[in-house]
Amino acid sequence: MKRYLPFAMIAAVLAAAIGAGFFMFRSTQPQPSTTSSSTASPVASPTAVTPRGVVTIEEFGDYQCPPCGALHPVVKNLKNEYGDRVRFVFYHLPLTQIHKHALEAAHAAAAAGLQGKFWEMHNLLYESQNVWSEANDLRPIVVNFARQLGLDVERFTRDMDGARVDALVSADVRRANMMGVNATPTLFIDGQLIENEHLTVENLRKEINQRLGANQ
Repeated sequence: MKRYLPFAMIAAVLAAAIGAGFFMFRSTQPQPSTTSSSTASPVASPTAVTPRGVVTIEEFGDYQCPPCGALHPVVKNLKNEYGDRVRFVFYHLPLTQIHKHALEAAHAAAAAGLQGKFWEMHNLLYESQNVWSEANDLRPIVVNFARQLGLDVERFTRDMDGARVDALVSADVRRANMMGVNATPTLFIDGQLIENEHLTVENLRKEINQRLGANQ
């Protein structure tokens, strides 16, 4: 019996490696063993009530997360394609233990939102992710973005460090914790979690079309 033990150990190691590879697609927050919500499966979104004929897409994202950056053009194209038939909601989930600029980027988007330019800053952050992700200091970069967007730069920098922006981002993080979401991107359509492997333009278009058809 003992001579089979090494083979059993090798099989166990291979199984663990395969399982780990499956989950590497998304950026994931390190999971504290004492927090039950960090290991729970995401639950349905509690605020997915939308008008008839409108589909709601909710995303938990991190601006420094590469898979989020890859998903961004997919979602942006769907927004352009469906127009007012799709309502898109973005929740900040900065994974600060693995992305050093994630929190500051979230604050930049929220601060721009206070001047009515959330989506514009959101787009700039994702579309230039490969430029700023490795920068030593994100602040001058987002200040330049604010200037490009015609924002009041002094107010923008003040808001980035202010209590209101911190509360907005913190509320999104609490929502993620409440729902058991600890990876980015995590997407819900009309409150239903969309599995990671289905985050393609074809599958998302199919999900949207099915819900629009059911609502007619």
